[in-house]
Amino acid sequence: MWKSIEEYVFEHAADTPDKTALITKEREVSYLRLADEVSSCAAFLRKKGVDRGSIVIVKSSQTIEYIVLNLGIHLAGGVVTALESTVSADGIVQAAQAVGADVVICDDLSVNERYSGQFLDSRELSFEGDNTGVWKADGGTILFRAGSDGFDFTFPGKAEPGNIYFTTGTTGASKGVEVSHGSLFAVTENLIYGCSYPEEFVHLVPGPLNHANPIRNVAASLVNGNACYILNGMMNMRDFYGALEYPCERVSCCLPPPYVRILFMLSGDKIGEYADKIDFIVSSTAPFPEPDKERLCRLLPSSRLYNSYGSSESGVVCMYSYQEHPGLAGCVGRETRNSQVLIVDDERKEIASSAGHPGLIACRGPINMTGYVNEPELTAQYFQDGTFYTNDIGYKDENGFVYILGRKGDVINVGGLKVAPAEVEEAALTYEGLEDCICVGVEDRITGKALKLLVVLREGMALDKRDLRQYLSSRLELYKVPQFYEQVDQIKRTFNGKLDRKAYRQELM
Repeated sequence: MWKSIEEYVFEHAADTPDKTALITKEREVSYLRLADEVSSCAAFLRKKGVDRGSIVIVKSSQTIEYIVLNLGIHLAGGVVTALESTVSADGIVQAAQAVGADVVICDDLSVNERYSGQFLDSRELSFEGDNTGVWKADGGTILFRAGSDGFDFTFPGKAEPGNIYFTTGTTGASKGVEVSHGSLFAVTENLIYGCSYPEEFVHLVPGPLNHANPIRNVAASLVNGNACYILNGMMNMRDFYGALEYPCERVSCCLPPPYVRILFMLSGDKIGEYADKIDFIVSSTAPFPEPDKERLCRLLPSSRLYNSYGSSESGVVCMYSYQEHPGLAGCVGRETRNSQVLIVDDERKEIASSAGHPGLIACRGPINMTGYVNEPELTAQYFQDGTFYTNDIGYKDENGFVYILGRKGDVINVGGLKVAPAEVEEAALTYEGLEDCICVGVEDRITGKALKLLVVLREGMALDKRDLRQYLSSRLELYKVPQFYEQVDQIKRTFNGKLDRKAYRQELM
């Protein structure tokens, strides 16, 4: 039987009230306390005008209060539209206008002067109430009492809109992606079954909670009834390893490939010291270089290591256990519980694909978005008859494994030959002393485009261009070997750690 994430939280509050639900460096709350705070928040929001279908803009933060606010908006009937924590007042107003927001919750009072809808100062949010009881009533209704006020809350319906995610805009303009509560739950199921969640463990989530992947991991923990530890990014290694030392038997981590790279850059092989405690690591959101996979496998020989494939529009489509099936370069695994993968041609006709005959990846299932908000033409461009059509180039092998070769917009045309930059970067990352890199296309009089590799080397090392070129020549076809090389202090990445290819393309225009 389908249930919303909020209903699971309240069931856990009734069945295991003292069990820890959420943890941060500052505090932790039990499932009973979480349900209590969500109810108080929902009642406050209902008083302020949030009701069924209200689109609510919020600024994200890596806090328990932010998770409470998300669940409270849902319980009050609203749709969560989360923005980056550092978004400007202009960005908030633009987002509100783009999605037709009914309510904006933030601490920037200047927004109130330029926004026509309901404005709530986030500093006045109430998570506390004189609650006499929180429980599940017949008919899937939550009865909440705070002081003299009484509220009846109906859990969200499967087809009702739940969240609007703004894409990062790394390959184009940022878009508002609307997903239903049914989609939210289907994605959590894919995570829970794909990673074989145990009953007792603590799941570490360091990614920004306005992004689809981290909030999905938090939701999966709440549905499963385990504890979720929220971290503020990956730049503070003391906090990350402190979370790994949380007093529990087993931990797991949601670590996108860029975070794994940061982990190695800032702390070397230290994660191997926790090999006996880490149950599993799940990655997603970006290509995962084979050298980093191999290094994790070596450091964590008994941990379960997964890479998943998906997007804001279509979540956790495939899952790949690369500890169990090593050496499958570019593989993102098999279809998950609630998804189906198709390989299609440019006319969107399904094809029998192979490494030598790839196509574009398309996804079906309840994990898909409803559409792009207020963008019917854009929605029709990518989403038809329940199928989401990506720009990812790939194929399926005879065992049902899906492989990604690159992104249609990222492929660099070198004299008529197509090069996926991720393949070049993956080969370069095996070079001794190379910490990070990105392959970009630059103008060339003869071939139209030539490859340039920007590299970050270990401290104290200097770039030997000839040696690196010879190294890559031994691992790549000649036309894939960059012509130009440059040592830089750092590689530009988006707020969630992805290579910022868009920024480099704009620089080179």
